[in-house]
Amino acid sequence: MRHRSLLALLSLALASATSSAASAADMLQAAPPPEVVIAAKVPACDDPKVLAEVEDQFEYGARGMLQSDLQVLEFRNLLEKAYFPEDEEHAVERRYCQGEAVVAQAGTQPGYGQTHTIYYVIEHPLGFASIGWKAQGCFLGLDRWHVYGANCSSLRRF
Repeated sequence: MRHRSLLALLSLALASATSSAASAADMLQAAPPPEVVIAAKVPACDDPKVLAEVEDQFEYGARGMLQSDLQVLEFRNLLEKAYFPEDEEHAVERRYCQGEAVVAQAGTQPGYGQTHTIYYVIEHPLGFASIGWKAQGCFLGLDRWHVYGANCSSLRRF
């Protein structure tokens, strides 16, 4: 009799241990993976300061190179194509971006421009006097002198 109660107690303890281990394993599997956060020196693709710099560069180039008064009305569908942090082998941090820009003659009402694919890169430390970041963009179909290669190839690497 004593032997039976000891066996029953041992069975109960074993069953209890396996059920708590299973629930602990379930809790570990349900936990979301940790987010990887990288402290970047270059801003995001949709940062308003980046878009303003790309817009200013384009509008300056349109007047000087295209002899046109084109302006950017809107940016859409912006996304990051690649990010390369600064490291021992690479002194410049780069973020490659892509999106669409609605472009029209100055004074055109919103909704009446042409949509162009835009490729742009944000680089650090390539700002004024190598301080801060700089953004450069290429509007597909509007780079007549191929400053960024045929079809903006130097900025659409990915």
